[in-house]
Amino acid sequence: MKMWFAQMSLNIFLILLLLMCQENKFHRWKVDAQLSAFRPTIFDNTEWRLFFHLYRNITMMMAGRTGLKTRGNFLQTPVPESVPFPCDTSVGRSREPPSSVHKLRPGDVNVIAAIGDSVITASGASATSFLELYTENRGLSWCIGGQWNWRNATTLPNILKVYNPKLVGYSYRDSYSFHWDSQFNNAEIGAISKELPHMARQMVTRIKSDRRVNFKKDWKILTLTIGGNDICAYVCTMKNPESLPLKHRRNLLTTLRYLRDNLPRTFVNIVSMPDVEKVASVAGKPAICWILHHGECPCWVGPIHNSTDSSRSRWARIQKQYKKVEEEVPQMDEFRGLDEFAVVHQPWTKRLSLNDDKGVDFTLLSYDCFHMSQKGHARAAAALWNNMLEPPGKKRLNWDPPYVNFRCPSQQNPYFYTYDNS
Repeated sequence: MKMWFAQMSLNIFLILLLLMCQENKFHRWKVDAQLSAFRPTIFDNTEWRLFFHLYRNITMMMAGRTGLKTRGNFLQTPVPESVPFPCDTSVGRSREPPSSVHKLRPGDVNVIAAIGDSVITASGASATSFLELYTENRGLSWCIGGQWNWRNATTLPNILKVYNPKLVGYSYRDSYSFHWDSQFNNAEIGAISKELPHMARQMVTRIKSDRRVNFKKDWKILTLTIGGNDICAYVCTMKNPESLPLKHRRNLLTTLRYLRDNLPRTFVNIVSMPDVEKVASVAGKPAICWILHHGECPCWVGPIHNSTDSSRSRWARIQKQYKKVEEEVPQMDEFRGLDEFAVVHQPWTKRLSLNDDKGVDFTLLSYDCFHMSQKGHARAAAALWNNMLEPPGKKRLNWDPPYVNFRCPSQQNPYFYTYDNS
Protein backbone atom coordinates (compact mmCIF):
# COMPACT_ATOMS: atom_id res chain seq x y z
CA MET A 1 0.00 0.00 0.00
CA LYS A 2 2.83 2.37 0.91
CA MET A 3 4.59 1.58 -2.35
CA TRP A 4 1.39 2.29 -4.30
CA PHE A 5 0.85 5.58 -2.47
CA ALA A 6 4.45 6.63 -3.04
CA GLN A 7 4.20 5.80 -6.75
CA MET A 8 0.94 7.72 -7.10
CA SER A 9 2.40 10.72 -5.29
CA LEU A 10 5.43 10.66 -7.57
CA ASN A 11 3.21 10.47 -10.66
CA ILE A 12 1.11 13.40 -9.49
CA PHE A 13 4.25 15.42 -8.73
CA LEU A 14 5.67 14.70 -12.18
CA ILE A 15 2.41 15.71 -13.86
CA LEU A 16 2.31 18.97 -11.89
CA LEU A 17 5.96 19.62 -12.73
CA LEU A 18 5.27 19.02 -16.42
CA LEU A 19 2.33 21.42 -16.35
CA MET A 20 4.40 24.05 -14.57
CA CYS A 21 7.07 23.69 -17.24
CA GLN A 22 4.41 24.14 -19.88
CA GLU A 23 3.25 27.28 -18.08
CA ASN A 24 6.78 28.68 -18.10
CA LYS A 25 7.10 27.85 -21.79
CA PHE A 26 4.15 30.08 -22.61
CA HIS A 27 4.81 32.67 -19.94
CA ARG A 28 6.43 35.10 -22.39
CA TRP A 29 2.97 36.01 -23.66
CA LYS A 30 2.20 37.74 -20.37
CA VAL A 31 2.71 41.44 -19.82
CA ASP A 32 3.88 43.02 -16.57
CA ALA A 33 0.83 43.73 -14.41
CA GLN A 34 2.05 47.28 -13.93
CA LEU A 35 0.90 48.03 -17.48
CA SER A 36 -2.68 47.60 -16.32
CA ALA A 37 -4.74 50.76 -16.09
CA PHE A 38 -6.41 49.28 -13.01
CA ARG A 39 -5.30 47.74 -9.75
CA PRO A 40 -3.87 44.26 -10.44
CA THR A 41 -5.69 41.32 -8.87
CA ILE A 42 -4.00 38.72 -6.69
CA PHE A 43 -3.59 36.54 -9.79
CA ASP A 44 -1.32 39.16 -11.38
CA ASN A 45 1.26 38.35 -8.75
CA THR A 46 3.95 36.17 -10.35
CA GLU A 47 3.65 33.32 -7.84
CA TRP A 48 -0.15 33.25 -7.80
CA ARG A 49 -0.28 33.49 -11.56
CA LEU A 50 1.87 30.38 -11.85
CA PHE A 51 -0.55 28.33 -9.75
CA PHE A 52 -3.59 29.84 -11.44
CA HIS A 53 -2.23 28.78 -14.83
CA LEU A 54 -1.38 25.39 -13.39
CA TYR A 55 -4.99 24.99 -12.24
CA ARG A 56 -6.29 25.92 -15.68
CA ASN A 57 -3.91 23.49 -17.38
CA ILE A 58 -5.19 20.72 -15.12
CA THR A 59 -8.83 21.48 -15.95
CA MET A 60 -8.03 21.34 -19.67
CA MET A 61 -6.19 18.07 -19.19
CA MET A 62 -9.21 16.61 -17.41
CA ALA A 63 -11.73 17.84 -19.98
CA GLY A 64 -9.56 17.04 -23.00
CA ARG A 65 -9.19 18.93 -26.27
CA THR A 66 -12.83 18.83 -27.23
CA GLY A 67 -12.34 21.08 -30.25
CA LEU A 68 -11.10 18.10 -32.25
CA LYS A 69 -14.53 16.44 -32.31
CA THR A 70 -15.83 15.73 -35.79
CA ARG A 71 -19.31 14.44 -34.96
CA GLY A 72 -22.26 16.02 -33.20
CA ASN A 73 -25.26 18.22 -33.87
CA PHE A 74 -23.32 21.15 -32.37
CA LEU A 75 -21.08 21.18 -35.48
CA GLN A 76 -21.80 22.96 -38.74
CA THR A 77 -22.48 20.90 -41.84
CA PRO A 78 -19.18 20.60 -43.75
CA VAL A 79 -18.96 21.97 -47.29
CA PRO A 80 -18.06 19.15 -49.74
CA GLU A 81 -14.71 19.34 -51.52
CA SER A 82 -16.59 19.48 -54.82
CA VAL A 83 -18.14 22.83 -53.89
CA PRO A 84 -15.88 25.82 -54.63
CA PHE A 85 -15.43 28.83 -52.36
CA PRO A 86 -18.44 31.09 -53.03
CA CYS A 87 -16.45 34.21 -53.98
CA ASP A 88 -14.20 35.19 -56.85
CA THR A 89 -10.92 35.63 -55.00
CA SER A 90 -9.19 37.47 -57.85
CA VAL A 91 -10.61 40.81 -56.69
CA GLY A 92 -9.89 40.18 -53.03
CA ARG A 93 -6.29 41.39 -52.89
CA SER A 94 -4.59 44.62 -53.94
CA ARG A 95 -1.63 44.49 -56.32
CA GLU A 96 0.34 46.52 -53.80
CA PRO A 97 -0.48 46.92 -50.07
CA PRO A 98 -2.81 49.91 -49.75
CA SER A 99 -1.72 53.04 -47.92
CA SER A 100 -5.25 53.71 -46.66
CA VAL A 101 -7.48 51.59 -44.43
CA HIS A 102 -10.39 52.76 -46.56
CA LYS A 103 -8.99 50.76 -49.48
CA LEU A 104 -8.41 47.57 -47.53
CA ARG A 105 -9.31 44.29 -49.25
CA PRO A 106 -9.53 40.86 -47.53
CA GLY A 107 -6.25 39.62 -49.01
CA ASP A 108 -4.39 42.71 -47.79
CA VAL A 109 -4.83 41.64 -44.16
CA ASN A 110 -1.72 39.95 -42.74
CA VAL A 111 -2.54 39.91 -39.01
CA ILE A 112 -5.70 39.10 -37.08
CA ALA A 113 -6.37 39.62 -33.37
CA ALA A 114 -9.16 39.83 -30.81
CA ILE A 115 -9.87 41.02 -27.28
CA GLY A 116 -12.94 40.51 -25.14
CA ASP A 117 -14.69 37.81 -23.15
CA SER A 118 -15.81 34.18 -23.44
CA VAL A 119 -17.78 34.92 -26.62
CA ILE A 120 -14.35 35.21 -28.27
CA THR A 121 -12.59 32.44 -26.32
CA ALA A 122 -15.21 30.00 -27.71
CA SER A 123 -15.74 28.51 -24.26
CA GLY A 124 -17.47 25.16 -24.52
CA ALA A 125 -18.12 25.46 -28.26
CA SER A 126 -17.76 21.68 -28.56
CA ALA A 127 -18.92 20.79 -25.05
CA THR A 128 -21.33 17.93 -24.43
CA SER A 129 -20.83 17.78 -20.64
CA PHE A 130 -20.34 20.11 -17.69
CA LEU A 131 -16.60 19.45 -17.42
CA GLU A 132 -16.05 20.22 -21.11
CA LEU A 133 -17.38 23.75 -20.59
CA TYR A 134 -13.98 24.54 -19.06
CA THR A 135 -12.24 23.98 -22.40
CA GLU A 136 -11.81 27.07 -24.53
CA ASN A 137 -12.10 25.99 -28.15
CA ARG A 138 -10.21 29.04 -29.41
CA GLY A 139 -9.35 27.42 -32.72
CA LEU A 140 -13.07 27.43 -33.55
CA SER A 141 -13.78 31.01 -32.44
CA TRP A 142 -15.89 32.95 -34.95
CA CYS A 143 -13.58 35.98 -35.22
CA ILE A 144 -10.11 34.63 -34.35
CA GLY A 145 -10.07 30.82 -34.74
CA GLY A 146 -8.05 29.24 -37.55
CA GLN A 147 -8.42 25.52 -36.91
CA TRP A 148 -9.11 23.41 -40.03
CA ASN A 149 -10.50 25.52 -42.92
CA TRP A 150 -13.59 27.32 -44.21
CA ARG A 151 -15.28 24.07 -45.23
CA ASN A 152 -15.69 22.62 -41.74
CA ALA A 153 -14.96 25.55 -39.42
CA THR A 154 -16.29 28.82 -40.78
CA THR A 155 -14.39 31.58 -38.99
CA LEU A 156 -13.23 35.01 -40.07
CA PRO A 157 -9.57 33.87 -40.27
CA ASN A 158 -10.47 30.75 -42.26
CA ILE A 159 -12.29 32.95 -44.77
CA LEU A 160 -9.41 35.42 -44.90
CA LYS A 161 -6.91 32.58 -45.39
CA VAL A 162 -8.55 31.83 -48.73
CA TYR A 163 -7.42 35.31 -49.85
CA ASN A 164 -4.12 35.37 -47.95
CA PRO A 165 -2.70 32.01 -46.82
CA LYS A 166 0.09 33.86 -44.98
CA LEU A 167 -2.32 35.36 -42.44
CA VAL A 168 -1.00 35.12 -38.85
CA GLY A 169 -2.50 35.60 -35.39
CA TYR A 170 -5.40 33.16 -35.43
CA SER A 171 -5.74 30.57 -32.67
CA TYR A 172 -4.60 27.11 -33.70
CA ARG A 173 -6.68 24.94 -31.36
CA ASP A 174 -8.03 24.61 -27.81
CA SER A 175 -5.96 26.80 -25.50
CA TYR A 176 -5.94 29.48 -22.84
CA SER A 177 -4.65 32.99 -23.41
CA PHE A 178 -1.22 32.16 -21.96
CA HIS A 179 -0.72 29.25 -24.37
CA TRP A 180 1.19 29.65 -27.63
CA ASP A 181 -1.74 28.12 -29.54
CA SER A 182 -3.98 31.05 -28.61
CA GLN A 183 -1.80 33.36 -30.73
CA PHE A 184 -3.38 36.86 -30.89
CA ASN A 185 -6.60 35.87 -29.13
CA ASN A 186 -6.23 37.83 -25.90
CA ALA A 187 -9.81 37.39 -24.70
CA GLU A 188 -10.53 36.04 -21.22
CA ILE A 189 -13.54 34.32 -19.69
CA GLY A 190 -15.24 36.54 -17.14
CA ALA A 191 -13.74 39.71 -18.63
CA ILE A 192 -15.61 42.99 -18.14
CA SER A 193 -15.40 46.38 -19.79
CA LYS A 194 -12.89 47.93 -17.38
CA GLU A 195 -10.31 45.32 -18.40
CA LEU A 196 -10.28 46.36 -22.07
CA PRO A 197 -7.40 48.90 -21.79
CA HIS A 198 -5.17 46.30 -20.15
CA MET A 199 -6.09 43.73 -22.82
CA ALA A 200 -5.24 46.24 -25.55
CA ARG A 201 -1.81 46.87 -24.04
CA GLN A 202 -1.14 43.15 -23.78
CA MET A 203 -2.29 42.66 -27.35
CA VAL A 204 -0.02 45.34 -28.77
CA THR A 205 2.96 43.93 -26.88
CA ARG A 206 2.15 40.43 -28.11
CA ILE A 207 1.92 41.51 -31.76
CA LYS A 208 4.96 43.77 -31.53
CA SER A 209 7.15 40.96 -30.20
CA ASP A 210 6.19 38.45 -32.91
CA ARG A 211 8.90 38.10 -35.55
CA ARG A 212 6.38 37.09 -38.21
CA VAL A 213 4.80 40.54 -38.08
CA ASN A 214 6.07 43.68 -39.78
CA PHE A 215 4.59 45.86 -37.07
CA LYS A 216 4.51 49.13 -39.02
CA LYS A 217 3.59 47.83 -42.48
CA ASP A 218 1.29 44.83 -42.01
CA TRP A 219 -2.45 45.48 -42.08
CA LYS A 220 -4.29 44.16 -39.05
CA ILE A 221 -7.90 43.34 -38.11
CA LEU A 222 -8.85 43.33 -34.44
CA THR A 223 -12.30 42.33 -33.21
CA LEU A 224 -13.62 43.49 -29.84
CA THR A 225 -16.63 42.04 -28.02
CA ILE A 226 -17.40 42.60 -24.33
CA GLY A 227 -20.40 43.06 -22.08
CA GLY A 228 -21.94 39.70 -21.28
CA ASN A 229 -20.39 39.59 -17.82
CA ASP A 230 -21.05 43.28 -17.16
CA ILE A 231 -24.77 42.82 -17.77
CA CYS A 232 -25.14 39.26 -16.46
CA ALA A 233 -23.11 39.25 -13.25
CA TYR A 234 -21.68 42.71 -12.53
CA VAL A 235 -24.39 45.33 -13.00
CA CYS A 236 -26.51 44.12 -10.07
CA THR A 237 -23.56 44.43 -7.67
CA MET A 238 -22.97 48.12 -8.46
CA LYS A 239 -24.03 50.93 -6.14
CA ASN A 240 -25.16 52.92 -9.16
CA PRO A 241 -25.91 50.46 -12.00
CA GLU A 242 -27.08 53.25 -14.32
CA SER A 243 -23.47 54.52 -14.44
CA LEU A 244 -22.29 51.37 -16.25
CA PRO A 245 -22.84 52.70 -19.82
CA LEU A 246 -20.84 55.85 -19.03
CA LYS A 247 -18.02 53.78 -17.55
CA HIS A 248 -18.09 51.56 -20.61
CA ARG A 249 -17.80 54.64 -22.83
CA ARG A 250 -14.68 55.72 -20.96
CA ASN A 251 -13.14 52.24 -21.16
CA LEU A 252 -13.92 51.94 -24.85
CA LEU A 253 -12.50 55.38 -25.62
CA THR A 254 -9.32 54.63 -23.67
CA THR A 255 -8.92 51.34 -25.53
CA LEU A 256 -9.55 52.72 -29.02
CA ARG A 257 -7.31 55.73 -28.46
CA TYR A 258 -4.51 53.43 -27.35
CA LEU A 259 -4.97 51.16 -30.37
CA ARG A 260 -5.12 54.16 -32.71
CA ASP A 261 -1.87 55.56 -31.34
CA ASN A 262 0.04 52.29 -30.84
CA LEU A 263 -1.12 49.72 -33.39
CA PRO A 264 -0.37 50.94 -36.94
CA ARG A 265 -2.55 49.97 -39.90
CA THR A 266 -5.49 48.55 -37.97
CA PHE A 267 -9.16 47.95 -38.78
CA VAL A 268 -11.22 47.41 -35.60
CA ASN A 269 -14.53 45.60 -35.51
CA ILE A 270 -16.76 46.32 -32.52
CA VAL A 271 -19.47 43.69 -32.15
CA SER A 272 -22.05 44.17 -29.41
CA MET A 273 -23.04 41.25 -27.23
CA PRO A 274 -26.37 39.61 -28.10
CA ASP A 275 -29.22 40.63 -25.80
CA VAL A 276 -28.85 38.67 -22.58
CA GLU A 277 -32.54 37.76 -22.51
CA LYS A 278 -32.06 35.86 -25.78
CA VAL A 279 -30.38 33.08 -23.81
CA ALA A 280 -31.14 33.77 -20.14
CA SER A 281 -34.89 33.71 -20.75
CA VAL A 282 -35.03 31.25 -23.65
CA ALA A 283 -38.12 29.07 -23.51
CA GLY A 284 -37.91 25.31 -23.15
CA LYS A 285 -34.26 25.17 -22.12
CA PRO A 286 -33.03 21.91 -20.53
CA ALA A 287 -32.86 21.68 -16.74
CA ILE A 288 -29.05 21.73 -16.74
CA CYS A 289 -29.11 25.07 -18.55
CA TRP A 290 -31.58 26.50 -16.03
CA ILE A 291 -29.24 25.44 -13.22
CA LEU A 292 -26.08 26.76 -14.90
CA HIS A 293 -27.69 30.11 -15.72
CA HIS A 294 -28.04 30.77 -11.98
CA GLY A 295 -24.25 30.97 -11.85
CA GLU A 296 -23.51 32.39 -15.30
CA CYS A 297 -26.13 35.13 -15.25
CA PRO A 298 -27.19 35.67 -11.61
CA CYS A 299 -28.41 39.24 -12.19
CA TRP A 300 -31.14 37.85 -14.45
CA VAL A 301 -31.72 34.31 -13.18
CA GLY A 302 -32.30 32.94 -9.68
CA PRO A 303 -32.40 34.22 -6.11
CA ILE A 304 -28.75 35.21 -5.59
CA HIS A 305 -29.48 38.84 -6.48
CA ASN A 306 -33.26 38.67 -6.07
CA SER A 307 -33.95 38.54 -9.79
CA THR A 308 -37.46 39.77 -10.65
CA ASP A 309 -39.32 41.00 -13.72
CA SER A 310 -38.74 44.54 -12.49
CA SER A 311 -34.99 44.09 -12.02
CA ARG A 312 -34.63 42.36 -15.39
CA SER A 313 -36.38 45.29 -17.06
CA ARG A 314 -33.92 47.61 -15.36
CA TRP A 315 -30.91 45.60 -16.57
CA ALA A 316 -32.40 45.50 -20.07
CA ARG A 317 -32.60 49.32 -20.15
CA ILE A 318 -28.98 49.58 -19.01
CA GLN A 319 -27.97 46.97 -21.58
CA LYS A 320 -29.62 49.04 -24.32
CA GLN A 321 -27.61 52.12 -23.30
CA TYR A 322 -24.43 50.03 -23.01
CA LYS A 323 -24.85 48.84 -26.60
CA LYS A 324 -25.74 52.34 -27.80
CA VAL A 325 -22.30 53.45 -26.59
CA GLU A 326 -20.73 50.87 -28.92
CA GLU A 327 -22.64 52.29 -31.86
CA GLU A 328 -21.80 55.92 -31.07
CA VAL A 329 -18.11 55.82 -30.09
CA PRO A 330 -16.77 54.44 -33.43
CA GLN A 331 -18.45 57.32 -35.28
CA MET A 332 -16.79 60.04 -33.21
CA ASP A 333 -14.75 62.60 -35.14
CA GLU A 334 -11.48 61.56 -33.54
CA PHE A 335 -11.69 58.14 -35.23
CA ARG A 336 -12.72 59.46 -38.65
CA GLY A 337 -10.63 60.50 -41.63
CA LEU A 338 -7.53 58.55 -40.58
CA ASP A 339 -5.43 56.68 -43.15
CA GLU A 340 -4.12 53.92 -40.89
CA PHE A 341 -6.93 53.37 -38.41
CA ALA A 342 -10.65 52.73 -38.66
CA VAL A 343 -13.19 51.38 -36.22
CA VAL A 344 -16.61 50.15 -37.29
CA HIS A 345 -19.58 48.89 -35.31
CA GLN A 346 -20.84 45.64 -36.87
CA PRO A 347 -24.51 45.21 -35.84
CA TRP A 348 -25.32 41.59 -36.77
CA THR A 349 -26.28 40.76 -33.15
CA LYS A 350 -28.92 43.51 -32.94
CA ARG A 351 -31.88 41.30 -33.96
CA LEU A 352 -30.23 37.94 -33.56
CA SER A 353 -32.69 35.04 -33.42
CA LEU A 354 -32.16 31.49 -32.20
CA ASN A 355 -35.36 30.23 -33.82
CA ASP A 356 -35.88 28.07 -36.86
CA ASP A 357 -39.11 26.67 -38.30
CA LYS A 358 -39.47 24.32 -35.32
CA GLY A 359 -38.76 26.83 -32.54
CA VAL A 360 -35.52 27.42 -30.62
CA ASP A 361 -32.54 25.77 -32.30
CA PHE A 362 -30.49 24.67 -29.30
CA THR A 363 -27.78 23.27 -31.58
CA LEU A 364 -26.59 26.88 -32.00
CA LEU A 365 -25.77 26.93 -28.29
CA SER A 366 -23.26 25.10 -26.15
CA TYR A 367 -24.10 22.58 -23.42
CA ASP A 368 -24.92 25.45 -21.06
CA CYS A 369 -27.35 27.15 -23.50
CA PHE A 370 -25.40 30.33 -22.86
CA HIS A 371 -22.31 30.28 -25.05
CA MET A 372 -22.32 29.47 -28.75
CA SER A 373 -21.66 26.01 -30.13
CA GLN A 374 -19.28 25.54 -33.04
CA LYS A 375 -22.34 25.72 -35.27
CA GLY A 376 -23.20 29.06 -33.69
CA HIS A 377 -19.64 30.32 -34.13
CA ALA A 378 -19.85 29.47 -37.84
CA ARG A 379 -22.99 31.58 -38.18
CA ALA A 380 -21.38 34.42 -36.23
CA ALA A 381 -18.31 34.36 -38.48
CA ALA A 382 -20.39 34.56 -41.64
CA ALA A 383 -22.47 37.38 -40.14
CA LEU A 384 -19.34 39.38 -39.24
CA TRP A 385 -17.86 38.84 -42.69
CA ASN A 386 -21.09 40.01 -44.32
CA ASN A 387 -21.26 43.10 -42.11
CA MET A 388 -17.70 44.05 -43.04
CA LEU A 389 -18.69 44.04 -46.71
CA GLU A 390 -21.93 45.99 -46.16
CA PRO A 391 -22.07 49.81 -45.93
CA PRO A 392 -23.12 51.49 -42.69
CA GLY A 393 -26.87 51.83 -42.54
CA LYS A 394 -27.36 48.79 -44.77
CA LYS A 395 -25.76 46.11 -42.63
CA ARG A 396 -27.77 43.03 -41.74
CA LEU A 397 -28.92 42.76 -38.14
CA ASN A 398 -29.22 38.99 -37.88
CA TRP A 399 -27.30 35.86 -38.82
CA ASP A 400 -27.82 33.11 -41.39
CA PRO A 401 -26.26 29.67 -41.87
CA PRO A 402 -22.77 29.97 -43.40
CA TYR A 403 -22.72 30.64 -47.15
CA VAL A 404 -26.41 31.50 -47.27
CA ASN A 405 -26.69 35.11 -48.46
CA PHE A 406 -22.90 35.23 -48.30
CA ARG A 407 -21.31 38.55 -49.33
CA CYS A 408 -18.30 38.78 -51.64
CA PRO A 409 -15.92 41.57 -52.64
CA SER A 410 -16.67 42.74 -56.17
CA GLN A 411 -15.02 44.90 -58.83
CA GLN A 412 -17.42 47.70 -57.89
CA ASN A 413 -17.09 47.26 -54.09
CA PRO A 414 -13.83 45.43 -53.29
CA TYR A 415 -13.07 47.07 -49.93
CA PHE A 416 -14.16 46.53 -46.34
CA TYR A 417 -16.58 49.33 -45.53
CA THR A 418 -15.64 52.10 -43.12
CA TYR A 419 -17.60 55.22 -42.15
CA ASP A 420 -15.43 57.16 -44.60
CA ASN A 421 -15.59 55.05 -47.77
CA SER A 422 -19.31 54.24 -47.88
